Amino acid sequence: MHEKAIENSVANVDDVDKVLPRTTWEWLLLFFIVGLVTVSNIPGWSRLMVLCGLLVSWMFLIYFLHLRLKLQPEIIIYLAWIAWSIIGAIKVQDLSYYLGQLQTLTQMLGLIFVVAGITALRRNLSTVMLAVAIGGIIVALYSYYHGEFQIGSQIEQSERATGLTGNPNLFSYHVLFVIIASCYFWGLKSSLLSRACLMVVVVLSVLMNIASGSRTGYIAAMAFLILWFLFCHSKRLFKKPLLTLSAVFILAWGLHYSADYVMSNTLLGERFQYRHLERGSSLRLQFYIDGFHMIRYNPILGVGLNNYRAHTGLFYSHSDYIEVAANTGVVGFVLYFSIYVVLWRRLNRIRRRTTCAQLLYIIGVLKAAITTILLWNFSTVNITSKLTWLFLAGAIGYSWSIEHKLLSRRENLTN
Repeated sequence: MHEKAIENSVANVDDVDKVLPRTTWEWLLLFFIVGLVTVSNIPGWSRLMVLCGLLVSWMFLIYFLHLRLKLQPEIIIYLAWIAWSIIGAIKVQDLSYYLGQLQTLTQMLGLIFVVAGITALRRNLSTVMLAVAIGGIIVALYSYYHGEFQIGSQIEQSERATGLTGNPNLFSYHVLFVIIASCYFWGLKSSLLSRACLMVVVVLSVLMNIASGSRTGYIAAMAFLILWFLFCHSKRLFKKPLLTLSAVFILAWGLHYSADYVMSNTLLGERFQYRHLERGSSLRLQFYIDGFHMIRYNPILGVGLNNYRAHTGLFYSHSDYIEVAANTGVVGFVLYFSIYVVLWRRLNRIRRRTTCAQLLYIIGVLKAAITTILLWNFSTVNITSKLTWLFLAGAIGYSWSIEHKLLSRRENLTN
């Protein structure tokens, strides 16, 4: 019965071309995401992007209802998490903080719905990855044009590259996704020229990451490159040992040289020195302690959305885990992070059901990226991160549609 419903859902997805070509939605999604990660950072333009988002959401909702498409489980869980957060309103200390974040999360729900839905229509993740990469490159080019790269690369300076974002850590996060997108397209492009260009983009992105002075961003970039190799290339170790060992040597040499250069010649290396780490660690430890106190005394509902700040005097927790648990309780924590669990398990199911090398590679990239995001979550709050949820929504829509397609094929073979 379940597989029959899946077959009907896939058929409905294919019927979308009779109403509006799926390529039209892809182009719309491409321009919308690029604008969202670039233009929305410019003062006065964010409201315009909100209006564009509402327009696109309503347009897609009409087609969604008309074609009787299905919601991905992760979106339902996200909606349940917001509903639980509404119940938590009875615990809030500052209502303005609460309402502000509730509005943002509602907008984020629409964003996830549209990106996941359009990605599922095409069963193609490339549009999201390309848009994220273009957006990140524009942010980086803005930084280079205004001389931030030169300033952020010098140990004598105290300024850090921020690009369009106005925040060095957020700038580093955008550059990280350029690296992720480049590695994604690496597996789809087999020509030597294409891969050479992608390698140049990765190297330049790492340099931009260094210029941001973000310790978390640099560690995340190095972690992703290692995870990418493990998830996507480690199985070739015994099939092509010489080639694999050469790749390991190049990657290890690059990481070593990069780390040595960073520690000796850049502001980022200066920020890795003990006195900076000690000060930052003590602050973050205090944030964690404050968060655990909130969880202890408000374990079920939490203190209310965004009200961690109200209890600590404008500071946020610098941890997605603490922020979610403190603000929405243990129940909210389980709901929120089960989105990652559901997505990860689906990727595992797809991996077991296919032998397609390209699809297995994409799954490896997604797993490496998701693991990197989960590591990043220890030092920042991603609840309202547009970039995080653009990527996750694309991964959700793509994996959901691929799994349905595989199940439909299996049913056709058994019949």
